[in-house]
Formats: sequence, structure tokens, C-alpha cells
Amino acid sequence: MFDYTFTMSTSSLLDAIRAAKRREDDAARELLIGVADWADRHTTGVLMPDLYGTYSDPDEEAYDAAEAAWMSRFGMPGADTMLELAGAGAPEVSDFAVTELATALGRTRESGRLLVGDAVEAKHRLPRVWQRLVAGQVTAWRVRTLAQATKALSEEAVGFVDAQVAHVVHTAGPLTVNRLVLEASARFDPESAEVRECDTRSNLFFDLDLGTPATCVGTASAVSADGLLDRADAEDLEAAIRQIAHQLLLDGSTDDLAIRRAKALGYLARGQDNLPDTDHEATEAEATEDGRAASASERRRDRATHTRTAPRRVVVLTVHLSDAALTGAPQTDPVTGKLGLNLARVENHRQLLTADAVREWCGVPGTQVVVKPVIDLHDTVAVDSYEVPDRIATRVKLARTTCSFPHCRRPADSSDLDHTIEYVPPDQGGPPGQTSTDNLAPLCRHDHRAKTHPSPTGRPWAVRGLSPGHWLWTSPHGHRYLVHPDGTTPL
Repeated sequence: MFDYTFTMSTSSLLDAIRAAKRREDDAARELLIGVADWADRHTTGVLMPDLYGTYSDPDEEAYDAAEAAWMSRFGMPGADTMLELAGAGAPEVSDFAVTELATALGRTRESGRLLVGDAVEAKHRLPRVWQRLVAGQVTAWRVRTLAQATKALSEEAVGFVDAQVAHVVHTAGPLTVNRLVLEASARFDPESAEVRECDTRSNLFFDLDLGTPATCVGTASAVSADGLLDRADAEDLEAAIRQIAHQLLLDGSTDDLAIRRAKALGYLARGQDNLPDTDHEATEAEATEDGRAASASERRRDRATHTRTAPRRVVVLTVHLSDAALTGAPQTDPVTGKLGLNLARVENHRQLLTADAVREWCGVPGTQVVVKPVIDLHDTVAVDSYEVPDRIATRVKLARTTCSFPHCRRPADSSDLDHTIEYVPPDQGGPPGQTSTDNLAPLCRHDHRAKTHPSPTGRPWAVRGLSPGHWLWTSPHGHRYLVHPDGTTPL
């Protein structure tokens, strides 16, 4: 129990909170294991004696009588039914048994079905992951997240996912899980993957809700927008919105980022490649050299010289692609050993794409394709200056694609590059080569501040690089966390 009085030190309070979290995790694990056992006792084959009590003698005649009783009851309108709550090959579960369990847990029927389905999926279709759960090596919520993602996979595909993710399931995030599930579906069921691609293309949409009542009668009346866009089109739209929103900031806008992004869509809709220039407009009211106020025609002519044109599409991809995929020839999947889709790994988005998708992206008229040489990330590159040159920054962010702070998954592309060992200027005795691929790590701005500035305890977070891709973090209260390529492990 917590001691909520102020006599407890902040360090002891943090320890108590962590202990409570461990108890919560243990309880959730026991709950999921118990639910799976409950489901196993209410599946086809074991259900009849449990529900009807007609089978108590292990002889065939008694069993046949029990089966007949069950079948006569099963066919009645409104009777119990067997629910398929998990993927192919998993046992069905009695609807009434799920209802009773959900009621006992204070859940709705839908919530109870989801919980039972997750437990059945994990125990019967993800046996390696389930063993880690039983051993107390992974939390229940991570197992449930994985189970919910794999229910639609075939038995072969879910076996692939189980084998690939079991050793890292305790740290793998939802994005990693979803990408692996998508890869398994593409490898083991390429026909369905192609059907889904066609379905996606045919279901693209973009709606502006102009039919709803106005939010106000003034010029600030707003409408909502919703859509499903082609990925490449969405990337272009995001780049254009980001550019215009940033330019609005440079031109003196005091709006926050969300408002500037919304306004940027208006500029795009009107086909405007030029933005208002606050600094320039401020001079329009000033007198010209001969003392006359600038005329409207002069202002328009002068504004035309400040046109900012939107850039054409630039495709910079780091792609791992086979020779067969480049030529479009049929390819044997290295995992299944069968003919499958030509797949490419695109590091920019940490996702799997078909080679056709990459070719289509690069084939849009006006696209500028930038080809960069392959980078050997095992090489150590170092300079003496504090500033990080592009060649080093690129290597660091390719090697670690997210922030290196414990449990943080913000992208490295938008993160700072932090010197793990504090930089000491050479004229103050610092060694050469401090700015190197071995001594830099991506840190998002928030976590960089946590490392740099003291917490209420008077101490900041501390970090020590152990080996490439591995950092040992120590919290202000002394708790330690190992950050590694598969996630974060509390020590």
C-alpha cells in the first residue's frame, strides 16, 4: 500500500509506484492465462460434460449420450453457439461461457469476446509468445496487441510471426508488430495482398463536410475533412503543407502550428505559389525614393518578384531490393521458398513495399530521383568540431531510426544529435574525434532537455554508451534502463 503522506521521500514514492505497476502487470498476466484456461474448458469436445453433466463415466456409450444431448440442444433457436473468436485453427468457444465470464469481470459482451479471442489466439496460434507470457517475461497487453493483429493471418503466416517476434515481443512496439504482420500476409498469401491493394486503390476518398451547420457566422466558420489518400500523394501533400506553414511562421504569423497547417491547405487550394511576406508588406506603406507612396500597381509588380514556387516531387529512398525485383522477373520468396511478390524494404518509412510501388513513385512525371551510395554503417566516422556534418548525421540516423531515450519512439529524422560523452572543446583539453558515429545518438528535443537539465531531484538523466545501438540510461532517482535495437529493458 502507498504511504500518501509527505513523510515518504520522492525516491521511495517512485519505488512504490513501480512496485504497484509490477503487481498490476502480474495480475493482468494471471487474468489472461486464466481466461485462456476458461476458454479451453468451454470448447467443442470438452463442453458437453461441463454444461450438461451427462457425461461422468469414461465409456463410449455415456459419451454418445452426452453428444446426442448436446446436439439436440445446439440446434434449438436461441441456444448456445460456438464462437470463432480467433484465427484459423484455433478452437471455438461457447457463446454462453464467454457471456458468463464477461459478466463476472464486469465487462460488456463485446469486451468479453475480445478478451477471450485474444487469449485463445495467443495460446493456440502464438505458442512461443505464450510461453514467454507464462514465464512472466512479457506483459499481457503486449501479447494482446500482437494477438489482435494476427487473427486474420493464415496458420503458416501466424507461425512466421510467432517465430520472428517471440524473442523481442517484450519490447516491440505496435508499429513493429503491424509491419511484421503485413509482411507475413504478403509473403504467405500474396494473392490476398494484391486484392487488398486493389481494394485500397478503389476506396481512396477525400471528404469535406460542407453539409454540417456552420461553426459560426463569421469568416472563421470551419468544416471538417476526412480521407484516405495514396501514400505517395499524402507524402507530397504533407511536404507542401509543412513548407507553407513554416513560411507563414517566417513571414510573421503568430498562429500556432496547427492553425498554420490548416491555412496552408487554403493556399494550395487556390493554386497560390506565393505567400504574403510580412517584412515586404511592412515596407509598402513607406515612401518611395522620390517621396511618393507606393502605388497599388507598384506593390503588385514588386510582390511578383517575391514569388515562392512549390518544389517538384523529390524521391530520396534507401531501398533494399533484389536484382529480380529491379527487372520485374518472378522472384522466389526467401522465407516461403515459393513464387511471391517482389518486395522492397524502404528504410525511409521502415516499411515493406512491393517493387511495383517503388517504380510507380519514381515514375511520376516531374519526379526528381536522388540516388545515394550505399553506406556501410559499421564504419566509424569522426571529426574534431562540435557541429555534426551531414555524412555523420546520416549514418547515425540510419543506424538508429528513433530517439535513443528509454521507451521513446519519436523518429530520428526530427531529433537532435546528442554527444553521449559530453563534448569538450579541443582548446580546453578535449580529445580529437569527439563528434563521431560512436559518440552520437538521436534524442528528441524533450528527452534532450531531460538529459541536459536537472529534474526536481537536482539531477538530470545520465546515459552511457555500451556498444553501437546500446545505451545504459540512469534516471534521476537511480533507476536504470537498457536501450537496444529491439526497444527498452528496465534493469
